Amino acid sequence: MLKQLKIDQFVIIDHSEMGFQDKLTIFTGETGAGKSIILGAMEHILGAEPKTKAIRQGQNQSVFEAKFSPAKENPVWQALIEKQLVTPADTEFTIHRIIEHEGPGSIKLNGKDIDLEFLAQVGEDLIEIHGQHANHSLLGPENQLNLLDRFGNFDQVYYDNVSNALNDVYRLTKELEEEKLFLAKHKGTKGQELAKIYKKFESINMSESYSLEVKEKYDVLMTAKSTVETFQDIMGRFVAANGIISGLSGANNAIQTQSNLDQEKIAELKRHLADSLNSARSAVAEISTIIPEYEIDLSPLTDLKHIISVLNEIAQEAEIEFDGIEEYFKEIDTKVNRIKNGRARLEELNELLAAAKNKYREHAHVLTEQRISAGQKMSEAITSEFVPLMLNKAEFQIEVEESPDVEWTPIGFNQVTFKARMNPGMPFSPISETASGGEMARMILALKVVIQRVQTTSTLVFDEVDVGIGGAAAAAVGDRIGALSDLVQVIVITHSPQVASRGNQHLHISKRTEGDKTISSVRELSEQERIEEISRMLAGGELTDHSFAAAKSLIAEAEQAASSRPAI
Repeated sequence: MLKQLKIDQFVIIDHSEMGFQDKLTIFTGETGAGKSIILGAMEHILGAEPKTKAIRQGQNQSVFEAKFSPAKENPVWQALIEKQLVTPADTEFTIHRIIEHEGPGSIKLNGKDIDLEFLAQVGEDLIEIHGQHANHSLLGPENQLNLLDRFGNFDQVYYDNVSNALNDVYRLTKELEEEKLFLAKHKGTKGQELAKIYKKFESINMSESYSLEVKEKYDVLMTAKSTVETFQDIMGRFVAANGIISGLSGANNAIQTQSNLDQEKIAELKRHLADSLNSARSAVAEISTIIPEYEIDLSPLTDLKHIISVLNEIAQEAEIEFDGIEEYFKEIDTKVNRIKNGRARLEELNELLAAAKNKYREHAHVLTEQRISAGQKMSEAITSEFVPLMLNKAEFQIEVEESPDVEWTPIGFNQVTFKARMNPGMPFSPISETASGGEMARMILALKVVIQRVQTTSTLVFDEVDVGIGGAAAAAVGDRIGALSDLVQVIVITHSPQVASRGNQHLHISKRTEGDKTISSVRELSEQERIEEISRMLAGGELTDHSFAAAKSLIAEAEQAASSRPAI
């Protein structure tokens, strides 16, 4: 419920602070005193776009603050807990909002910043405002569908099935259009270019990871070839006709044949020459042992060189790095196969899309059947509410039609129309064409009584729901509003003394002029002041003994009705 509302520097309100009781609160006051300003302030607290023109003249900002204490089953608590704006133990919270001529203003919940979108989300669960022209929004097909669904309280699975089926329709429609666009784009020259590139890949038997494997094999063979050639070069240096071994052998023979040299002096030289020859022969023997390990078949090198050459050519033409050739091949392969299988894929997508559309129609029809059933129950419930509202002969009917030819939505393709007839034997017609202003007001009230049984909104606000009615009909409306306040907090702005007499709390709005300023203010009336205000409303101005007595009588009558009325 709404516990408190503070308003500063808004339109003609300088500062106003008001508290609210948990049942029925009545606002009265002369026309132009500022009742609509209170509604405007509430709308700002609930997340309306800032109306900076409504900032009090001469001021830079308007300030609004409201304290709420909704029932624990209200979904607003879960949303606030998830945002860490309240704790599970909290029972109330405060919303503070500032709007400014210049600057973004601010919105805080329990002192923590929130954005306008979240405030609007929270506001939907806190207060529902029905203005003087609530019937205009009620007449909208989308609103009537929404009201029926709120009454039906259908299992979420019905909506999920419809929504998921529609998502499949959208997805397959998009795939089909993309496939058509791709095939159209790759006709003629574009397709021939792809085929030419693909043919080059085919010529080297290109496959996934092929280029990396080829490169690895090529590198291994080139390494082996280089190693073998190195050892062969070394071997050649040792065993050639004029190689190391031949030279060392000649040197050893020469030193051995020199008898005129001092053998003692050349003994160390002879030893070095002999050792060098032996080491050279050992090196040759070792190389002969190692070389076979590196002697592998090098014949694939020619093919590998050709493959790498082709890949380099493709990479150069595509202006990509060699490392990116694999992804490029996948892209070309995918496109070529997509073109090759294009007709078959289009047929497949068309079949899948047709099946998805049928599935959507089936699930949407199931939801239609749920709505028809709920519509019958809701029609009966609202018609039964007409009796206490003195619409004894009126009947209410909810018509649910399937319109598969209109734009499909995630909640089906139903058109819902609220119809009524005011007298038996007359045809049912849309309520906008059926009811007068006063009858419409009572129909809206009947609808709200029925809907409130299945929703968790904390507070309902009615702005002159009694417009166009008086006397017994107004008293009946007052009684039903009083009964509604047994379920939920109700705030009513009214000019009807019959409705005003039903209030548990009575707030009066007035305005005064101080110099060149007009100031509106709100105060709670005492019991005596309440009698005087209702007397004034009855008399239209000057109080009389008769109007005073009539006011007391209305209040007594309201109290009697409240004590004996059954729960709705």
